[in-house]
Amino acid sequence: MKTYRRLENPKLYATIRTQILNDDGTLSDGALIAPGTTQIIIEDSTGVVVQVLADVFLYEGTAGKYYYMDYTIPANANLGVWHYEVRGTTTGKTAIFKGSFLVEEQVA
Repeated sequence: MKTYRRLENPKLYATIRTQILNDDGTLSDGALIAPGTTQIIIEDSTGVVVQVLADVFLYEGTAGKYYYMDYTIPANANLGVWHYEVRGTTTGKTAIFKGSFLVEEQVA
């Protein structure tokens, strides 16, 4: 798990794919896609949603693999494990990617 300090910009990664429900009830990995719209939801270590970002621009690493780094961890942020969710929507379907990062005390 990547570690960041207060006032840093975490790099939030997302792999966005289509998934297909197989006949046996399992989900396939699906093809990597480019979302038409995206939303990012960030929760602090206590589970409180601290940021909802709609229609954000995701930087593309490779096709279907993206990152976002325009959020700054507040100076008074709770320490501990934070969670985020990236929702990518295209042609009426939504792909969801979940991730986390650790927030530590700022070095003086």
